[in-house]
Amino acid sequence: MGTGRPRGAGSASRRVRGAGRGRLRAAALSLLLGLPAACSGAVATGEANAGLELSTAPGGRPAAVLVAPRGPGAHSAASPGPAWVLTVEPEHLVPGTPLRVTIAVPPTAEVGGSFLGRDLVFLPRPGGDGRIAFAGVDLDRSPGAYVLSVEVVEADGSSTAHAIDLTVESKEYPTERLTVEPQYVEPPLPVQERITREAGLLKSIWARASNERLFDGRVFRPLGGVEGRNFGRRRLFNSQPRSPHSGTDLSAPAGTPVAAAATGIVVLSKNLYFSGNLVVLDHGGDVYTLYAHLSEIDVAEGERVRAGQIVGKVGATGRVTGPHLHWGARIGEARVEPRVLLELLTFP
Repeated sequence: MGTGRPRGAGSASRRVRGAGRGRLRAAALSLLLGLPAACSGAVATGEANAGLELSTAPGGRPAAVLVAPRGPGAHSAASPGPAWVLTVEPEHLVPGTPLRVTIAVPPTAEVGGSFLGRDLVFLPRPGGDGRIAFAGVDLDRSPGAYVLSVEVVEADGSSTAHAIDLTVESKEYPTERLTVEPQYVEPPLPVQERITREAGLLKSIWARASNERLFDGRVFRPLGGVEGRNFGRRRLFNSQPRSPHSGTDLSAPAGTPVAAAATGIVVLSKNLYFSGNLVVLDHGGDVYTLYAHLSEIDVAEGERVRAGQIVGKVGATGRVTGPHLHWGARIGEARVEPRVLLELLTFP
């Protein structure tokens, strides 16, 4: 299966007829492939795409929906076979957006896929049939159309593959100016070596994807009703540009308990130079959440924590201007908005 490649941007209309080459635009579209003979290889042709209608996913979240023939003879006019349903949500993608891919297939089927050069890890859906996988559009991803590919292999060995074009739109995040201690802007040489080691440690965590579903559909905001701010903002530390803000900051007094957003396993519990006291939770399926600048860490590496369990306390460790919680999320190496991810981790 192919990897995500820029394919050029474009707009989607409310009703599309004759959309080219069977690629589903990143709009909320429901596609019924009622004419299997119109399939060309693994991709439906424009004739099969005629009459695309707006749709929404369960819970009211807009989504791209693909209903495709499957099974033996799925690409044969004489034997269309039953259908499987693929849902991609949310509808609008910008740098920093997490995605949830849901597919209704028999329990005996194997599902694989890829998006933006990374394999999708399909896991059993909590509280229901089908499989789910998560993907992320990193904060530095360029706008354009990228291919999400999915292949279903059924128990009898027959397979069906489809590809979907998902458009990443541009978004201008605000810029914020912060003043911190000089060593956090121009670290001395011994500290630079530490920073390099710690960056390598985090990269090794994002590189591995658990095939076990640890999240269970229950989610918590780490600080209850406290709303986050400044995700994705471009930052100037002491007037010098640095990487975009990859999480959301939650304001609270030092010592405020911090709850795990979802059930998972502690894969990192350590003091890092920039993040201060940091906890990283692996929720399975390439999904991670981070809790940084803690004054105290209350969990240990390898410990399984439930959604809502206290993992530490708000602090001001690392590169900060004052006490707060930096709450971040990753899907693989992609930096995504944790608030949106929390919605996608919720199941009825």
